[in-house]
Order: sequence, then structure tokens, then C-alpha cells
Amino acid sequence: MYYDALTLAAVADELTDHLVGGRVQKIVQPSSLSLGLEIYAGRRHPLLLSAEAERPGVFLLEVKQRRGTETPSPLGLLLQKYVRDSRLTAVQQPILERVLRLTFSGEDGPVDLICEIMGRYSNIILVGPDHVILDSIKRVPPSMNRYRTTLPKHPYVAPPPQDKENPLALSLTSLCLALAKQAEGDLARQLVQAVSGISPILAREMVYRASGEVELSGAFEPAIYEKLLKTMDELLRLPQTHAWSPSVAYEEDEEGRWPVAYAPYELTHYPDHEGVEGISAAIRRVLQAARPLDAYKQVRLRLHSLIEGQLGRQRARLASLQRSLLGATKAEDLRRRAQTILALAWTIRPGQRELVVDPTPLGEPVADSAQEPLRIPLDPTLSPSENAQRLFKAYRKMQAAGEEVPALIAQTELEIAYLQQLSTEVDLAENRPQLDEVERELYEAGYLPANAKRTRMLGKGGGAVAAAFSIRSQEGYLILMGRNSQQNDDLTFHRSGPDDLWLHAHGVPGSHVIIRCGGGAVAEETLHLAARLAAYYSAARHEGRVQVDWTARRHVHRLKGGRAGMVTYGHEQTVVVEPALDDLPEEF
Repeated sequence: MYYDALTLAAVADELTDHLVGGRVQKIVQPSSLSLGLEIYAGRRHPLLLSAEAERPGVFLLEVKQRRGTETPSPLGLLLQKYVRDSRLTAVQQPILERVLRLTFSGEDGPVDLICEIMGRYSNIILVGPDHVILDSIKRVPPSMNRYRTTLPKHPYVAPPPQDKENPLALSLTSLCLALAKQAEGDLARQLVQAVSGISPILAREMVYRASGEVELSGAFEPAIYEKLLKTMDELLRLPQTHAWSPSVAYEEDEEGRWPVAYAPYELTHYPDHEGVEGISAAIRRVLQAARPLDAYKQVRLRLHSLIEGQLGRQRARLASLQRSLLGATKAEDLRRRAQTILALAWTIRPGQRELVVDPTPLGEPVADSAQEPLRIPLDPTLSPSENAQRLFKAYRKMQAAGEEVPALIAQTELEIAYLQQLSTEVDLAENRPQLDEVERELYEAGYLPANAKRTRMLGKGGGAVAAAFSIRSQEGYLILMGRNSQQNDDLTFHRSGPDDLWLHAHGVPGSHVIIRCGGGAVAEETLHLAARLAAYYSAARHEGRVQVDWTARRHVHRLKGGRAGMVTYGHEQTVVVEPALDDLPEEF
């Protein structure tokens, strides 16, 4: 996948056709390195601008973006001032450069939002009418780049031109000379190295159209160079001809057919390719197959960091308690030693530092003649009775610890299980309110410090529990599912009957699922649908097959000492399903 200059040119045409003249209604920051603009031009158009190294680009979305960063960035605040409620008046791209300039005109005058799409060097820069930088999504000080300082109040400097041939000015002779200077690689690689504006995927397409092969090396017939020059001219003049034909290429593996590449022209060098209506649609199809867009990445990272910190503390506490429990097992040995000192007190001389006795000092039969003698250290300043009492005191202390530690270990293990459940809820949350629910649970459980602002935010809505999600099977059964610990607890113990069926992924954190059946027989299709839901909304979501337990709800009980949603159950049966949600009878 390459978001190259031709792709950007096709996007520029698409934005010009659909967005120019439109008004910016909303600006959000889905992540620290991306921006989402909602532009109304006859209808709402969500636009994503991304400077993320893994997926930089500018393209239209199908659904609006939501805020993912915790606090507005300085650039975000400036955009609210200069760009929100302004009109997009122009979309421009320097010829065959990976730079897109969006011009907005508002009450504070025109500004340019310049998107430099250059892999890990990508940036989004807000520039005023005097060509001075207002701010950027990545600030680049002189210590990082002396040629281009990207900081507020500095003049905007365009990226330097590449030291390569201009593809629109090449002749057959200059093309051959430029390629001859590249000593390594096949013809496609040589093109990338020698000619400006050509990405690897574009080079392979050019070589294939000229020769019928993708990997071509060695000496070539003059006709190959002639065809290559003609193909290069045809493709690189698409920004002038506007004869775009976006396409997506596919590859197959044992798991299915996957989109792997996009381009604003037909990808003929891929055996499996198809046309797409619009370059943004092509980009979305490939990116979403590789990794779905996550508007809440920053929130998830923060919550995971909080939970992992608490898990670390609880695990350290558990290890300490387990060490204490091991020490408690030595209590009986201390008692035996104290009793031995008292029994042999008459043999202990004043100032003696150690009592060495036969392994069976009280006349018991010897089981192993090779057994080592028992050595008991003594405090020479104490009497035999005082030495014995010192050991009895240590024995009683260990004995008391032995009585308390198991309960503390059990409680700590419950806390670890609860935090793991919350971590799963963060992964499975599909919107911001669900993530806020997890943060509220952390706060109410005492894992977040008191903070006036957070307390007000988390206190909104009081103690009400959001309703569980529901779906009705084709057989007519109502299936309910909790999406967090509070919903799970409420669904299982307040919104279901004792004879309804209860389902949960075996041995991993996840959602509670209820089939409302009142003890009646449930169709196998309904049971499998509910099991698939329980598997999909669990920590085992990404496994191929998942075991799901099911039982009557009356056999499910709150776990003693556990937090909301933590249960124990019996009389269960198990079904194995794929955690997939295709062919659902209706939307959640």
C-alpha cells in the first residue's frame, strides 16, 4: 500500500468535486496525529487527515469521526478558531508532490491546512495568509531539521525537491541514461530510484504494462524503453486528464480473499483486481481490512495504562502474600524446636550458641540412620526457657498469619480477575460512552484518585445502569447481552428469570448473555447465535474456536467477595462456536 503523489492527485480531484464551497461544521481529533473534518456541501462529508506513520493520507470516510484524544491540542484549538464555520475554497497539489493544500476562508481570513503525506515524515500544518506557521500536528525544531523548522511563528518552507529526474520532461535518451545510473535492482526498482514521483507500486504497474512482466532485469530491447516512456507519460498525466479509474487488488490465503493494494488507476499487474467508485472508497477498503480505524485509540491506551498499573500492584501483593503463606508452613517446625529446647534444657550450658540433638531426641524409633542431626541456634545471653519462649512467639505469629493470608490471597486474586475483566471491556468497547463506563467502574472501585473534575464527569447519570443490548433470533427468542461489569450484574440478577438460559465464554473475561425462554426448549440455532455473541464479546474474540458455557440462570451466583459481574455457576454444558457476527437477524 502506497499513498503516493498520484493517489493524492486523485484525492484532490475528489475533494474538489465534492467539498469545495462546503462549510466546515465540525472538527475532531481522533488521535494525536490525525484530524477529522465534517464538511457540509449539500450533505455531510467526513474527511480524515492523518499524519500517522503507519497510515498517512487524506480521504473521505463513510461515517463521521469521533474525538479520541483526551484534551484538545494547540493545533486543534487553532482550527476551531480559523477553520470551523469557514468554507473550503480550494484544494491544490504541487505537480507530482505528496503535498495537499486545503484553503479555508472564514471570519479571520484565509488559512491553508497543508497535508504533507510522506510516511513517517508526514505532517499537517496550519499556515496563515502571511505564509507563517500557526501550528502543526508535529512540531519540528531546528535541532531535528535545520532546513525546515516547523514551529509556530516560523515561515512555512515547502519540502525540498527530490534529486531525481522530472518524469514529465523525460525523453527516451534521458530515461535510458537515468536508468543506466542505477546499478542495483530490477527495472521497477531503478525507476523508483531514478525518477521523481514514482512509488514502488506505480513502478511495477508501469513495467508490467510495458513488458507484460512485473520483475524485469538485465538488458532490454529498445522497444521496452519506448513502451515504458509511453506508459509513464499516460499514467503521470492523469492529474491533467482526470481519467481516473480507481481499483483495488486482492490476494487469497487459507483464510479468504483480502484487499492488499489500491491505486487511482487499474492495477493490471495484480491478477485479481476490480474497479472501485472513488479513490477514497479504495483506500478505505484496503485500510479497514488491514486494521480498522479506531477513533478512541488514545482513550484505550490511557485506560489500559491505568489498569496495567493496578494489575502490577495487585500481582506484587499476591506474590508477597504467597511468600508469607510459605513462611507460615514453617510454624510447626518452630514449635517443635521450642519444645525440644524445653525437653533438653538440662543439657544446655550457660553461653551455649547451638543445640545439636539426635533426629529422634525423644526416644522415637529411627526411620533413617543417615538423617542429619537437628541443629537449633541459641541466643547465648538467654536462658533455655527464654530461648524456647522466643521460638514460641515466632510460632504464634506465623500461625496467625497462616490463618489470615489465604483469605487475603483469595481477595487479591478476585481483584486481579476484576481488573482483567475491565481490560477486556476496554478492548471490546465500541464507543466513547462504553469507555467512560469502564473509567467509572475504576473510579467507583477506588482505583482512580479523587479528582474534582473527574468526579463531576463520572458522576453524570447517577448510579443508573445502561440497558443491556438486545437482539431477537429468527426463532423469536429475545437475547440480551451485557457490555460491561455493571450491565452483566444487572442483566444476570435483575433482568432475567431463574429459568432463562445464561451463557459466558469459558475461562476468560467477557459478556454475560441471556436467552429469555422461561425454561422452555430453545432452538439450536438460537443457542448457537447467543453462544457466538458470548464468544465475540470476550477476551477470546480473536481465536478460531471458543468454548461457551451455558446453564439455567438459577445456577449462577454472585462470587462471594467479588465485584460486580463476577459470578460462579454450575450444571453447565459447553458448546464450541466461531466468534463471528455475520448474518445477524437485525442490528444491535
